[in-house]
Amino acid sequence: MRGRSLQIAWRAVDTDEALKAAYRAEPDEPARTRLHGLWLLRTGWSLRLAAELLGTHYRSVQRWVAWYREGGLSAVRDHRMGGVGQPSFLTAEAQAEVADVVASGRFHTAAEIRDWIAEQYQANYSVGGVYSLLARLRCNPKVPRPLNPKADLEQQEAWKKGDSVTPLPQRA
Repeated sequence: MRGRSLQIAWRAVDTDEALKAAYRAEPDEPARTRLHGLWLLRTGWSLRLAAELLGTHYRSVQRWVAWYREGGLSAVRDHRMGGVGQPSFLTAEAQAEVADVVASGRFHTAAEIRDWIAEQYQANYSVGGVYSLLARLRCNPKVPRPLNPKADLEQQEAWKKGDSVTPLPQRA
């Protein structure tokens, strides 16, 4: 056996029966896996075997033990990997206003939306960032295809129905 033996100062309330009940009752899948790993360790499994059984990396199980040591089961349950991300450039009110203005059909391109946001809120988005913002706001900034001002809508509809007033050219 290599390395040191695993030493965990288990809390009195975290018996092996309590850990088993906690992991089996946990609705969140990642938290359930972590609690399952702690239960395995509590019942005498090694880090390597617990990681192998759970299908996770050895280092992940070490991280769960560190979280347990810092804050108990609540820290293991509540911990999320990946962080919370960068805070939004716009407040919730500004985001609602952007969604309303975009829904009105005022803009034709993401670059126009980006420029308007920069002018209104002094927030610098890239065009891709604007697309991400619109996706988060569930906006659909599509506008109808432009229509030629000289177009005769009645003649177009008649043509679609086969009632074209314009005769076809005669073949010679």
